[in-house]
Amino acid sequence: MKILLTSIFILVQLISLSPVYGINVKDKNEYLLDVRDDDGDIYLNRFSIYKNLKPFDIELSGFGESQWNFETANWEKITAGIELDKCLYKFIHVGGSVQFISGEMQDYMAFKPDDKSIETTTKVNFIFPIFGRLFNKKLSLRFFEEYSYNLEKGAAGLNEIGIETSYDLNKNFHIGFGWRHSDRIHNFDTDYATSFFSLHF
Repeated sequence: MKILLTSIFILVQLISLSPVYGINVKDKNEYLLDVRDDDGDIYLNRFSIYKNLKPFDIELSGFGESQWNFETANWEKITAGIELDKCLYKFIHVGGSVQFISGEMQDYMAFKPDDKSIETTTKVNFIFPIFGRLFNKKLSLRFFEEYSYNLEKGAAGLNEIGIETSYDLNKNFHIGFGWRHSDRIHNFDTDYATSFFSLHF
């Protein structure tokens, strides 16, 4: 209970400070339904604090991400790191991150379960509005690919591709659904039907 109250207090402070320092807060909650029953359904939460570096038109963020696996009842993967995102053209975003990772069930990763490690992730996103006149540019489509590489082992760990549709209910609240394919490279693949809601401040 203390952790929850502390988290709420910190979140309120960040939201209060965001207009003053140009800092933005995003919290995305996602449910991944394992359609092939390979790994189990997953609850995924990503909390990030980010700022646009205007001279370079680059977004810098610090983030924490956690995955809860409903089949194993364990935190499958816990991540904390920093990320850069750059809009190359109107609809194309590229990014990269460095993060520390740990978890209870990581048999498909490049290191043993319960160990901590460090990895990099490269991301490519194609984001564009759809049915713009009908939905006033509130409905968008995103195609993405993410490739993770473990620095300690010098081995690839995970490659994910997917598509998602997002609808902006207002400037702070977004919902959506999609599909994701996770290629564990050295182990099994999984396909997920996804749904999410996210808060932006």
